[in-house]
Amino acid sequence: MPLFKNYLTSLNAAAENSPTVASTEVKKNIHQANYYLNLLLNDERLAINNHDYDFQWIDIANLINNILQQNSAVFIHKQLIPELTGLDGIKVLTDRKWLHFCIEQLLSNAIKYSSPNSIINISWEMNSLRIADHGCGISMNDLPRIFDNGFTGKNGHRTTAATGMGLYLVKKVTEYLNFKVSISSVQSQGTTAILSFLPDNIRSSN
Repeated sequence: MPLFKNYLTSLNAAAENSPTVASTEVKKNIHQANYYLNLLLNDERLAINNHDYDFQWIDIANLINNILQQNSAVFIHKQLIPELTGLDGIKVLTDRKWLHFCIEQLLSNAIKYSSPNSIINISWEMNSLRIADHGCGISMNDLPRIFDNGFTGKNGHRTTAATGMGLYLVKKVTEYLNFKVSISSVQSQGTTAILSFLPDNIRSSN
């Protein structure tokens, strides 16, 4: 994938132009290269479709905190603040690996299209995990096609980081598992990605 090579090329160019490269630059480029490599690998795994799923009760707050920690470099780079609400005590029954993948993809989109120095809200409401940014939003014309393979839309055309694969793969995963994905958005105001679970697949200690 060209985008994968772009970040490795950027690192190589930085190393050739200077005897030292800032750790933030290294971390950002490695994170993005890994992100696109994982997209490719997970697309291959879904294509094989061996239904090798491991359903277990997953602590949402714990999983979210792990994902935030893994993505801390990009949060710092864009000076974004994650704000968590209502996650404590919530457990969902599904496959941990694929839920992690879905959340990371939705969070990656929120980061990508957020304005610097803004907040990304991550909350639990009405049997759903919601990831809301306050960025550019999605146009009404683009919304019906956001889950199409390769579709990047107007926002994607503004950045070299868009592949059109992330939401497509999330939708594909949810078709195999026991939760659903939906997106709501208002252009110039932000986007909310929602993962919805059936009541029987939720436990709450609150």
